[in-house]
Parts: sequence; structure tokens; C-alpha cells
Amino acid sequence: MQLFIFFVFALLVIPTVSSKEVAPSDSTNIEILEVEHTGSYSPSYKIFQRHEFINSAQTLSDILSSINGIQIRQISGLGNPVAISIRGSNSKQVQFYIDGQLVNDSQFGGFDLNQIPTEQIQSIEISKGQAIGTGATPIGGVVRINTYNPDSSQKKLSAVVGSFGHIELNATVNTIFDQHTLTLGAQTLNTDNNYKYLVPQTFNNPSISEKQSLLNNGYSKNTLYINDNIKFENNRVRIHGQYSDQTKELPNYRNNSPETTSNLATKTWRLGYLHTLHDIHAYVPSIELDSYYQDKSEIYLDAPNGVSEQSYHYNSDKKHVSVKPTVIWDSYTFTPFITLTDHAFQSEQFINGQANPCNGISECDIKAQLQQTSYGTRIEWQGNTLPINIYGLYNKLHNKSSNEPLKNTTAQTLYANDQFDTHELGATYQWREVVAEFVFSKGVRTPTLFELYGNRGAFKGNANLLPERSKTRAINFAYKRKALVLNASSYIKKQENSIVAIFNSSNVGSYTNVSEATLKGLELQTNYKFNTQWLFALQGTFIHSNTHSTFSAFDDKKLPGVYHKQYGAALTYQMNNQWSVSLNHKIDRELYFNRSNKFQSEKNRGNGTPADREVTDLTFNWSHSQHNLNLTFSNLFNTEYQDLANRPAHGRSIQLKYSLKGI
Repeated sequence: MQLFIFFVFALLVIPTVSSKEVAPSDSTNIEILEVEHTGSYSPSYKIFQRHEFINSAQTLSDILSSINGIQIRQISGLGNPVAISIRGSNSKQVQFYIDGQLVNDSQFGGFDLNQIPTEQIQSIEISKGQAIGTGATPIGGVVRINTYNPDSSQKKLSAVVGSFGHIELNATVNTIFDQHTLTLGAQTLNTDNNYKYLVPQTFNNPSISEKQSLLNNGYSKNTLYINDNIKFENNRVRIHGQYSDQTKELPNYRNNSPETTSNLATKTWRLGYLHTLHDIHAYVPSIELDSYYQDKSEIYLDAPNGVSEQSYHYNSDKKHVSVKPTVIWDSYTFTPFITLTDHAFQSEQFINGQANPCNGISECDIKAQLQQTSYGTRIEWQGNTLPINIYGLYNKLHNKSSNEPLKNTTAQTLYANDQFDTHELGATYQWREVVAEFVFSKGVRTPTLFELYGNRGAFKGNANLLPERSKTRAINFAYKRKALVLNASSYIKKQENSIVAIFNSSNVGSYTNVSEATLKGLELQTNYKFNTQWLFALQGTFIHSNTHSTFSAFDDKKLPGVYHKQYGAALTYQMNNQWSVSLNHKIDRELYFNRSNKFQSEKNRGNGTPADREVTDLTFNWSHSQHNLNLTFSNLFNTEYQDLANRPAHGRSIQLKYSLKGI
């Protein structure tokens, strides 16, 4: 907090004369490097610009949950894991990019969806099936975050207060100089997450179950951000970095013990460099060089009773470099690319301060590494006389990995060397107000290092593990005429080699390819603007899934963890130039938890799954001159449902955000 206060003070006292002395005229505006999608319009592609979300108190997961076909489930309380599903996928099958750099963890496959504060985001891009630009075709779509990259001098402060002790402060300052623009940003966030929770066996009397405020469930986060755009001759350079330090306390959900001190502390810093050389040749208008380095340190402290404790230390670093020229010939655009990535991971464990033995039963300290080479090309053709755009994308992926147990001289280092390919082909046709698109794609999700090698203890590796693959055919339509917008998408996705953890009777486990699955989906959405004040929207998502497996437990089942029916409605009223109000209502049904697809519920709602939810959000927004005030009531009617961990969700919450810009 002291660091943040100092930073805010520094922003306010920066002399404005520094920017006035070199203030560019209209003819010398600094050209901003754009990393947003530049291809043809696609109904399966969505972009949120900064002005659409910056004044609300929404997190990134809140914003994504508003998109038809995207599902967000999370463990209640800010700072806890968030699962994202796009068109029936799981989180590991979704690619998550920050400034064009894939940040999915190679060891475990996950990512922190809310690691970037929305105040530090320029735009959010979502592709529900295809790659965005270049790279490997995903099974479950792409989310790409483009960090704040302004083109004007401005200072901005914002503050958020809310339920369960939520306090958040943000500050940004942008300054334009003669040859570059500099942006600095900072955030500090603290929340108690002390919502009421039904404790099964209370600490003082285990025979009693009662609702109590959760203890040791707080979350704190501090983030610093820097961005610099430099222009000289025909070169455009962008240097950007981020540092975050966060701690998530972990409560004892069984008895809500006040003695619990478990927590997960994470420190991450990233540094990126993007260099674009323009006007090289008539056929080669640009070449892009992109590189970044990320270092992440995690310490998980398991201390449930205040007496014994186990600590797990995880360190990983990721290095990345890519080259991507653009070649134009006639009506064709070629974008060949090559990407080199190196990811190193190391773990250490301690029990009451003593190193954990590596004996083939307990989890071992390990050192793992993945070296990845990806290359391919994207080809686009734009018709000169017909409103048709056709594109193709091919990607070849080479993985070379190793896993070495530490503190055990007799254990062998394991190696794997594999290669995979992906491709997609799409065509878009636009006729008057109608856009139609057809896409065929072949996606892949390679096994994580943990899935390949296990923990070198009772959880074994599987050298024969195959990558998850998918083949998808999708048809998308969009229609826009005056005040009416209609969107419809239909897709068939066939997945194979689903990777699942299997345990035997001795509780020894490993990951195994267990099943195939067929998904058929339909997405419908309409927006209608009655007049300048009223806007109404409806959306629906319907998924039919079925699995096929030689394992009876996985055969002829629905895909677990995915809502198969979703409905949504939204109404926005712009009362005047200053006031607006929005009402959103969502219904989610038919989520299956386990292999048998049965989950008993005392209330027996819907199909018997207590995760069925019906949530209403109400938002008021006031804006005047430099000031903006946003008040949000989430889960207005305090609906009860189960969260990602199959525990009761936290219910209604209220957040108030005040923003002041142009200081």
C-alpha cells in the first residue's frame, strides 16, 4: 500500500510542462503499434475495446462471461481458480495470450485468467475456434489480451470498494514525448473474501453445521506496469513490462478453523519487446520481431492446524522469440512465421522445514524443461470483384522435453521428443447486410509436462500419452440492418485422446487417453435498439455431447464440467447523457460433474445438479466530464448454486467504482 501511495503521489506531481515542451502537432502524432486482429470480419470473433469496460468494476472473467458460447466457472472469492470453456472445451484447451505471447503454463497447462487488471488492458480479443492470426490451431479457442497502449497524454485514478472487504486502487499516467510515448500503471487490491459459508463441522462444535464468515480467505495483489512506444525512421518499437505480487489465503472449508494459515504466494514479472520494420519492399511491407521473458515464483504453504506445515516451492521461467514477415502479391497476403520457446520448471518441497525424500512413493523435487519450435504460414486471398475472403493456416509444432528428479542420484532423467501439426481453412462471404463464414479446423492440445512425467512418486508418468486432437466444422452467420443485429453459429466438433487421471486400487495414478467425444452446438443471439435510449439483447447456447470409450466409466456419457444449455437477456436504458442502467439475467442448466453424470441435490433443481444457476446483475453508471461512477449488484437476488469446487457460491455482492481521468 505504501508503494502504491508513493506511486500515485509521483503521478500527480509529474510536471505537465514536460509533455507541453515536446507536444506533437497533428502532423507529428506518434504512430501506435497495433496488435489487434487485422483479418476479415468473422462472426465467431469478438473484440472488446477499452472504452467498453474500463469504467466498470468487472474483472476479465466477468467480461468474458457475457459472450455467447463462453462459460466461466470459479471457486468463490476473488483470487481463486477460474475455469473457462469455449464451445464445450476445458481450460487447458483454451489458448491465453498477452500481447501476442502464449502464456499457458507448460508444466500444468493452466493460466491465471485475471492476472492483468482491466485498467491495464487496451483490448480483449476472443476467437471461439480458430487461431488469431498465426500459431497453432487450438481445440478450445483463443483469448488474447492487448495491454494498455495509449496515444495521448493523460492521467487517471480509480478506486473500487465492495462487499467482503474489497478495496482496490488504480493509477495510470501517459506522457507523449518527441519520439515515444511512455505509460506507467499501478494497482493495489485487497479483499477479505469473508462471505457467509455453511460450515459442515464447526471448529468449536464439530456436531453442528452453521453459516459462518469464512476465515483465512483473503486475497491481496500489487501490480506495476510500464509501456513505451518508440518511433524512429521506419522502425516501430514497443517495450512493455509487468510485475505482480499476490497472496491468496486458503481457508479450511470443513471446519473454518481460525488456526489455519495456508496460503499461496505468487510473484511474476514479464518483459516484452516488439520491433516492427515497415516499408521494406513493395512485396514485403513489414517484418515483425517479437520476444519476451517471464519469471514466476510460487510458494504454497499447507498449514491447516498451526502445528505442522508443508511448503511447496515452484519456479518457472519462459523465454520466447518469433519472426513474422508479411508478404503481399497481387490479392494474396502471406504471413510465414517461426517461434522458439524455452520453458524451465523446478520444484522443491519441505515438511516442517525438512526436505521431502524422493523414494518412489512421495512426490519428488524435479527439474523439467520444454523446448518448442513452431513454424508455418497463413495465406489470405481477398477477391477483387467478389466480396469473398479465403484463408488457410498451417502450423508445425516440435516439442523436446525432459524431466529430472532432484535429490535422487539413482533416478533416471526422462526425455520425450514429439511433433504435431494443425491447420485450418476458412471462407467468408459478405452480401449486403449478411456475412456468412465456413471454417474447418484441425486443432491440438499437447500433453503438459506433469501429464507426461507425473510427480515421480505415486503419480506416474505416461510416455505413451497422445495429444488431444479435434476436428471442427463451423458455420457462422451475421445480419445487421439498422437497429437489428442477428448472429447464429452451428458447429460439430470431434475430439479424440481425451487426457484423464486414472487411479488404481492402491491409489497409484497416471494420465491416460481414455475417450473420444462428439459435440454439436448452436449459438443464437439478437440485439435490437428500439431508439437512442433502449437496447435489448437475447442469447442462447445449446450443446449436445456424447463420449465414446473402451473404458465403460467413460463411454456414452455427457462431457462433465460444461453447461449444455444457457440463456441470457439484457436490457440497457440510457436515461440521459449522464445516467444509464443495465439489467442482465442468465440461466445455466445441465452441467454434469462426474463420470456417471449423476449428482444428487437436496433441492433437486433442474436436472438434479446443484450447479444450475440463475443469476441477475444490475448496474448503474453515471458519467460527467472527468468523473465516472459505476455501481454494480452482482447476483441481485442472492441465488444459491455450487461453484467450481462444488461448494456453495458466495451469493450477492456489491461494488462501487469511481474514476477520475484527465487530471
